[in-house]
Amino acid sequence: MERIFELGSLLDAYGALLTERQRSIVDQYANENCSLAEIAEREGISRQGVRDTLLRAETQLHTLESALGLLKKQAQQRAVLSAMERRFHDVELQPLDRDAFDGYLLTLNEIWEDEDGI
Repeated sequence: MERIFELGSLLDAYGALLTERQRSIVDQYANENCSLAEIAEREGISRQGVRDTLLRAETQLHTLESALGLLKKQAQQRAVLSAMERRFHDVELQPLDRDAFDGYLLTLNEIWEDEDGI
């Protein structure tokens, strides 16, 4: 299950760099929870062809993550944001400062929500 979640995350980050067929097959497998046989039927190829395409795409996605590290950086940034929220949640600030701080956190969270839909 964790592998499929990771594959979906990699697809979100780097899917545009795959071929259309690779993107389609990985999407069906990771996001639609289709079996290899179901994908083969939809795509008009053999189950082995789906498996080979899936493995090539997964290897390519992992290679891209190793080189660029977008998911790793995103996780680190989310951890820092979460720590900031916890640390400053109970800090007494002047009302204008609190509003500004809360606005910054809201903006950062909105940016991350947009990033999730890459």
